[in-house]
Amino acid sequence: MNEQDSESLDSFRESSAFEMAIKTAESKAAVFEILQEHDLSEEAFTNSFPVLAKVTQGLPHVPDEAAPPV
Repeated sequence: MNEQDSESLDSFRESSAFEMAIKTAESKAAVFEILQEHDLSEEAFTNSFPVLAKVTQGLPHVPDEAAPPV
């Protein structure tokens, strides 16, 4: 399965909106909320969207924390 083939993200527009939401999230908590909105578990997200999952690794757990240096 590649990042465009998720069953829960059935349209290109929805998939693009999902990707943009993940890429602009300011914390892991925000990403978790996005996953809940799309009925995706963290495991399904990691398996179906490995590139996006890597993007979220450097995010702070809550918005107030500073992100670690890259």
